[in-house]
Amino acid sequence: MKQSGLLSNVGSVSRYLYSLFCVALMVWTMVLPMPSAAGSMRSAAPGPVVTDKPTQDKPAPSLESVQTSMGDASAYFEENDGQFDDHVKFLARGTGGYDLFLTATDAVYVLHERTADRTPMMPEQHGIEEAERSSQQPQHATAVYMTLSGARRDATFSGTEMLEHKTNYFKGRKEHWRTNIANYRRVETRGIYNGVDMVWHGRERGGVQYDFIVQPGADASQIGWDIRGAHSAEIDAEGSLIIHTDYGDIRQERPYTYQDVNGSRQEVASSFTIDNSTRGDSVAHIGFSLGEYDTAKPLTIDPSVNLSKPSFSTFLGGTDIDEAQSLAVDSADNVYVTGYTYSTEFPTTPGTVDTSHNGESDVFVTKLNAAGTALIYSTYIGGGSGDLGIDLFVDGSGSAYIAGSTTSADFPTTAGAYDPSHNGYSDVFVTKLNTTGSTLTYSTFIGDVGDDYGWGVAVDTAGNAYLTGSTNSANLATTPGAYDTTFNGGQDVFVTKLNATGSAQVYSTFVGGSGTDSGHRIAIDSAGNAYVTGETQDDTTDYPTTSGAPYPTHNGSTDAFVTKLNAAGSALLYSTFLGGISYDTGYGIAVDSSGNAFVTGWTSDAATDYPTTAGAYMTAHNGGLDVFVTKLDAAGSTLTYSTFIGGSGDDQANNIAIDPLGYVFVTGWTADAVTDYPTTAGAYDMTHNGGYDTFVTKLNTTGTALSYSTVIGGIFSDLGTDIAIDSSGNAFVTGYSTGGAPGYPTTPEVFQPEYDGNIDSFVSKFGDYSISGRTVDHLGNALPSSAVALSGDSDGFMLSDSEGYFAFSDTLSLGTYLVSATHLLNNFNPPNYSIQSLNRNKRVTFVGRTITSGPSAALRQLGGAVHSSTSGVGLPFTQMSLVDVFGNIRTTQTDAQGRYVFDNVETGAYYVVFAQRDGYAFQPGTASINFFDEDLGVNFSARPTNLRPVQDFDGDGKTDLAVFRPAEGNWYILRSETNSVEVVRFGLAGDIPVAEDFDGDRRADIAVFRPTDGNWYRLDSSTGAFTAIHFGADGDIPVPADFDGDGKVDLSVYRPDTGVWHRLNSSDGSYTAVKWGIETDIPIPADLDSDGRADITVYRNGTWYRLNSSNMQLSVSQFGVAGDVPVARDFDGDGRPDISVFRPSNGTWHYLNNLNSEYHSMGFGQSGDIPVASDYDGDGRFDAAVFRPSNGTWMLRRSASGTFQQPFGTAGDIPVQSAPIAR
Repeated sequence: MKQSGLLSNVGSVSRYLYSLFCVALMVWTMVLPMPSAAGSMRSAAPGPVVTDKPTQDKPAPSLESVQTSMGDASAYFEENDGQFDDHVKFLARGTGGYDLFLTATDAVYVLHERTADRTPMMPEQHGIEEAERSSQQPQHATAVYMTLSGARRDATFSGTEMLEHKTNYFKGRKEHWRTNIANYRRVETRGIYNGVDMVWHGRERGGVQYDFIVQPGADASQIGWDIRGAHSAEIDAEGSLIIHTDYGDIRQERPYTYQDVNGSRQEVASSFTIDNSTRGDSVAHIGFSLGEYDTAKPLTIDPSVNLSKPSFSTFLGGTDIDEAQSLAVDSADNVYVTGYTYSTEFPTTPGTVDTSHNGESDVFVTKLNAAGTALIYSTYIGGGSGDLGIDLFVDGSGSAYIAGSTTSADFPTTAGAYDPSHNGYSDVFVTKLNTTGSTLTYSTFIGDVGDDYGWGVAVDTAGNAYLTGSTNSANLATTPGAYDTTFNGGQDVFVTKLNATGSAQVYSTFVGGSGTDSGHRIAIDSAGNAYVTGETQDDTTDYPTTSGAPYPTHNGSTDAFVTKLNAAGSALLYSTFLGGISYDTGYGIAVDSSGNAFVTGWTSDAATDYPTTAGAYMTAHNGGLDVFVTKLDAAGSTLTYSTFIGGSGDDQANNIAIDPLGYVFVTGWTADAVTDYPTTAGAYDMTHNGGYDTFVTKLNTTGTALSYSTVIGGIFSDLGTDIAIDSSGNAFVTGYSTGGAPGYPTTPEVFQPEYDGNIDSFVSKFGDYSISGRTVDHLGNALPSSAVALSGDSDGFMLSDSEGYFAFSDTLSLGTYLVSATHLLNNFNPPNYSIQSLNRNKRVTFVGRTITSGPSAALRQLGGAVHSSTSGVGLPFTQMSLVDVFGNIRTTQTDAQGRYVFDNVETGAYYVVFAQRDGYAFQPGTASINFFDEDLGVNFSARPTNLRPVQDFDGDGKTDLAVFRPAEGNWYILRSETNSVEVVRFGLAGDIPVAEDFDGDRRADIAVFRPTDGNWYRLDSSTGAFTAIHFGADGDIPVPADFDGDGKVDLSVYRPDTGVWHRLNSSDGSYTAVKWGIETDIPIPADLDSDGRADITVYRNGTWYRLNSSNMQLSVSQFGVAGDVPVARDFDGDGRPDISVFRPSNGTWHYLNNLNSEYHSMGFGQSGDIPVASDYDGDGRFDAAVFRPSNGTWMLRRSASGTFQQPFGTAGDIPVQSAPIAR
């Protein structure tokens, strides 16, 4: 074939590669995709980045500009259904500057020339006219072929995580059209080499990346690429692979290689290798050099990792010294910060308590919105001298309590406060600020003629404030009956409880010895007991401790302490030293719901004798100052765990927080000049930057490993002072920075991205991205109280604030969303924004124009229905909300058929209607209604986003291995999040384990059914409460499931001798009995009609008989043979169970996909195995799995990460499994 000028850019290629190359030039002109609604995807990483080749007229853009030009594009993979050459398996789209074709052994990159008049069209911009115009323009491109040398051509390709949108080709004659072509998030290749799999997937900021997964025992040296069609290839100074072409460079970042060890990633040293010697038309051979690793564990090679980075990061300050000391987060993820400032132009907001600086240092209190993009309020508080805000607490209503110290006699106090007058040089203050920052609810001094310093504040649910700090005032006011009403000498700790109005002390006590003692932080439990940590110096060997404390004796120099006072403040429940022979101080304390205390601080023990526990993460002191994290049990008698965290330099922790699952977060600063503060693979920043760096470290629930650890900072000093965790486990960190360039990192579009000078505060969030914005009129003026709704992979609703701002922060990375807004007097154009693949903080602006008139009002009905998108049946128990423009909300629930209605709705007005139910995304996300004049129906479609968890005891979205040992009555649970084993004694021989989510917290509860007496016994995971309920009789089979659709599993039994199902509905406590089956049937409850409620189903010798909960009609399906075990699980990930069976006689699985009614079978297991299919890898698809009772081994065929074998159990153990697998 004669080569054209175009093909000459490619070099020598085969006919099929040329054909796909030509397709790449036409592909933009041919595609008319349907609207996309992408689902969630794991965080991807920067893969190949294409940069322009420099020309005389146009220099090559920077990496940043290329990534910006990619916008929000997220790569996905289009399956070849005859639209390409037969050799092509998939085409990657949304790659940002190149096309990528995947064949059996090749990755073919097609790079287009970037000309001034060529603007790549995004899929939603395509149309026939654009296609005709673009076909008239000459286009040039080049192709680069990366061939896996020695790869197997019979490897199995499959697309996974199918997207809802399809691709359609209408080109040429009708018989050549291709429609409804599937698109996927990922492409998996099994067995590309012996024992090596490969995965292609999108990355966070556009483009694609690949991972190699080397199975245990496989040879990683097989892996290698031969590169053709490029000018040259090289490895740059950073270890990245650069492939040079006519139309730009392809860059693959330095490989990041790791193994999962004890629940955390352990990096394996790795790098690219390159051989530029001639190999035919290959310009280079690329391989991987690996350090030592455990060949008995899987190994992942990721050549383009994207490091976890802050969701937002902003400075806060003026041109002078601004030091943030504490922060808190409310239920909406708004962030409250306090500290002190010398800046006269510290940012404040109108209408707050004080917008002017008062003298020397002032306290500041700032409330940032959830996106970090705007101030909700910000105020000074202070007098003419020095005022220091040290600690802050936010209650459930959003009121902020600030504690600190002041030397200002004119520090603002309020009438009726406990002590409105300044007492001595330095007094403690505690100030309560209302929810808008406009008024001091109360403000009072606490102190006497000496020096009194406030260090910590906590508030109970009744609004009582608990304070701690230090005092050398012998006459500091105490209360009768308090634990210690007499000053002890030197400097004492004080603990004071103020009533809810700040007008009186509930109690106040000294705690201390004859020397120098300081209370640094305070926490309280639900009973009102107070926990204090701090330090006691070497002149205080008589600090009070209690009998049974782990360390009742002072150890030397300065010791940390932990002291627990009862709710009346009259006695020590426990008190202990923590330390060794050198300097140890406690700086942060937190308490969990069980009363366990978590303490952090730092130790300089040269003798390395600070107490640690066996098996803890780090039991040896590293040098300089080390962080410590210590957990005490509720009695204060035992260290549950205790560990060092640090490197060879100085490392200091300033505060600690715990998330709802028991993970511990610590922040502080590190000065490790040799950069050996421990970080985790894939963290945001694993290298020390200069001066002091802030660190954010997450410790697993057992204190045995780091789940995450990063440093963050610039070339000078950046000091983390406090950390807070929201209900989703996102971490918020504050501190202060001394600037420099490069300085402390910030993110785009935040409130203050630039350093202002001297010392600035910072606030950073590690976690989910936000969607925020503003509602304004066409002149740019704020439109407050606009109704803004979010729908998609998570839902929300709010009114824009007085300045028109709004922010949603509880989002999923790479999720798909629709945000819409309405206003009483304005129409917004556009009324909504669609966000595909949320990969950064997103800001949108709604611009409104005034509505001139509307019809007169009348009262009508507004209603409709919610239907399942997978089955079409009505979805009950869905909360429906009707919101008017004033923010008034009416709610109702859908009935058993998914219907809802609002009566007496005024027609001459504007409304938003939206649906909410856990585990579902709704379309439309919100419905905006303008001036309707008759009864109106508004319908919604509900798409399942995740099924209820099964055997997920730790709430990480993955099934945990668990067995019940009848001989002991013990449960053994291998928690997937931490890879740790939990042993719980619960049950007797003969009991049937029924681990289900009875309390609705999306974690499995430990529970048993006792057939001999028909009793159910369970431990709720949400509260730890024990429950015993009699429901059943001897011989009943437990069949718990969510029959009423309220998100909680109902107690239910099947009585074989009568064929009757008995159930107790959790939604209203009602009892239901249904006769459905005969004595020999196998009961198997499962939501097969996808209405959110389990269907009563029996399996009879290969036939499934189902009573649909949606319409109470009979459905009969023939699938299986006599002797099969029915297994209703969602193997295809569409959100509803597939009809499936396991055949014990030969160890085969047979299932029928709901998505396309395709039949599948596979061999996995052997005779005698017990099927335990569940979602072990957390990808939303259930995995074939068996438990081998002869030796207690679990065999898993994970849909996302391959086959896995885990010995966990012994002969005689019962695997814990859930309906709908027949018991």
